[in-house]
Amino acid sequence: MKTYDILVPGNYFCDIVFTGFPQFPALGSEVYTEGLTVTIGGVLNTVIGLHRLGVNVGWLGVIGSDFFSRFAREMLDQEGIDQSLVKHIDAPFQRVTAAISYPHERAFITYVDPAPSSTEMVLEALDSVRFRHLHFTGFQTAPRAVELLQAVRRRGVVVSMDCQDRPITLETPGMREVLSLVDIFMPNAIEAQKLTEQESVEAAAERLQGLTPLVIVKDGANGAHAWRGGEHWHAPAIPVTPVDTTGAGDVFNAGFLTAFREGKAIDECLRWGNICGGLSTLGRGGVGTAPRRKTVESYPAG
Repeated sequence: MKTYDILVPGNYFCDIVFTGFPQFPALGSEVYTEGLTVTIGGVLNTVIGLHRLGVNVGWLGVIGSDFFSRFAREMLDQEGIDQSLVKHIDAPFQRVTAAISYPHERAFITYVDPAPSSTEMVLEALDSVRFRHLHFTGFQTAPRAVELLQAVRRRGVVVSMDCQDRPITLETPGMREVLSLVDIFMPNAIEAQKLTEQESVEAAAERLQGLTPLVIVKDGANGAHAWRGGEHWHAPAIPVTPVDTTGAGDVFNAGFLTAFREGKAIDECLRWGNICGGLSTLGRGGVGTAPRRKTVESYPAG
């Protein structure tokens, strides 16, 4: 039976990232950009980020036979990612995002073929794989999410969860119950405020603290925050001139979770997250410049 430090379920994305825009394109017009990169993204930003930091990470997902799937598989092979939990199907399985990226913000156009939920994938694999930590790259709203979270917690598994931009609030049925079963909740500032319907990061965190033990809020150039048991930590962002912020939050998660599973103090976990997320913005796409462990460990303090 395969054993992993961290299991990350979810399906790949192929990201087509355009950078260097003179202006946002209007209907009926054409805009030329200065940069173009095609790379893998989505859940794989975190998977590759963890792998580069030396974590024994398992990816649970699906890859098809189409062009985008083949591209993703080739990049995974180059990175040396364990694909023993990946379901390969002889059919198109397209998951593509075109990112219109400015240095500090971006917009997306996305197409996805129907896919099983992360919740269902883990439930199906629960008796065939061992893992100490389960990380979801987005909020789990599947009907059996609570069932799954209860099952893994009975096994002593630590659960972390990012948010992503979804039309949900704490008043959406089932949201509070899901959060009560999560050990580490990791939204960005905008997601936290939307989810809690609050106008500040601090007010959003106050509401979230009553539901989950450790709240991490990523706030871009303002750094990152953590709240636990009434304590608050803040770590400033590292000084960078961003090229593209696509996937930076996912790579932050890889840095934070690597440090957390090694028992480092919360402020050091935030620092690792900021280094990883910050350095990832120096290239196009999340994983292009996501750092390796040696780079993080040697990064100047302060």
